[in-house]
Amino acid sequence: MTASRDPDRMIHAFLQEGAEQLADQVYDAVRVEVDRKRQRVVIGPWRMPTMNKLVPIGLGAAAVVVALIVGTQLIRPAASGNVGAGGTTPTAAPSVSPSVAVSSPSAAADLPQGSFALTNALTPGRSTSVTIPAPGWVGDPGSGILVKNGNSDAPDGVGIIGPWIEPLYVYGDPCKWSTTMPKTPASTVDTVVAALRAQSSRNASAPVDVMLDGHPGKKVTLHVPQDAVFGQCDQGKFASWAVQGESPSRWHQDPGQIDEVWVVDLDGKVAVIDAAYYAGTPAKDVAEVRAIVESITFK
Repeated sequence: MTASRDPDRMIHAFLQEGAEQLADQVYDAVRVEVDRKRQRVVIGPWRMPTMNKLVPIGLGAAAVVVALIVGTQLIRPAASGNVGAGGTTPTAAPSVSPSVAVSSPSAAADLPQGSFALTNALTPGRSTSVTIPAPGWVGDPGSGILVKNGNSDAPDGVGIIGPWIEPLYVYGDPCKWSTTMPKTPASTVDTVVAALRAQSSRNASAPVDVMLDGHPGKKVTLHVPQDAVFGQCDQGKFASWAVQGESPSRWHQDPGQIDEVWVVDLDGKVAVIDAAYYAGTPAKDVAEVRAIVESITFK
C-alpha cells in the first residue's frame, strides 16, 4: 500500500502522533502546494486598464500562506540540545513572500513612435493598426487598448479602445444596462449612432461626418454624468454597449468621462472605436488620441 502524499493529511498525522520534527519531504510538499496555489491577477480585456490601483492577493493563496506560517511556528524542528523538561526553544519561522503577477502596462516601456497593431479579439481576420504619434503611450500588441502615461482615470487620463467590428447592442440606460439591452443589435452606422444619442444621461453631441482609412462614417461625443454614482448601477458599472456573448463590453472608468465614438462603414460591417478622456486631460493628449484614431488602417 502506498502512503498518502497529501500535505494536509501528512501534517494532521504528524500532529496527532505528537512528533517533534517534521520530515523534510513534508516541508517540500507544503511549499509545492503554496506555489501551486499562487494566482495570477488580470484586468478585464474591454475596460481600459487602471494602472494606479493595487490588486489584492487571491484569497486562496493567502489562506495557504497563513496556514504555512502558523504550521511552521508550531512544528518547526527545535534547535539541537534544547529539548528537555524545560521545553523547546523555537527557531524563527522562515519568511514566506508569495508573488502575485499583476498585468499592468504601466511597467512596460513606452511604445515606439510609428505603426502599432491594434487588432483585438473582436477583429477576427482583420489586421488593424494605428500610428503612435508621441512618447508615453503604452499597450500590449493585439489588446485593442492604448493608454497615455498608464492612466485612464479621472481627472486627466486618456485612452483608446477598439475597434469593435460587429453589431453592437447599445443599452437604453447605461446605468441600468442589464434591463435595457435591445433584443436586436444595431448593425449600420446610422442605427449605432442613433442608439448612442438616444441613451439616457449621455448628453450626446450632434454627429459629424468622418472618414477613416477611406471608409465613411460618423463621430458622436458622449458624456458620463459628473454626478453618476457607479455603485448604484448594475454590477457597479456604467456601460454603453455589448457584443454577442459579452455584456457589457464597454464600461466606463469614472464620472465625467468624455467618449468620442467613431462609427464607420467597413465594407458592409460596422467598426466602432472609442477615444476617452476628461475635462482635465491636457489638450496635447486629447489631440494625440484623436490623431491615433484618425491614423487607423484596416487590412
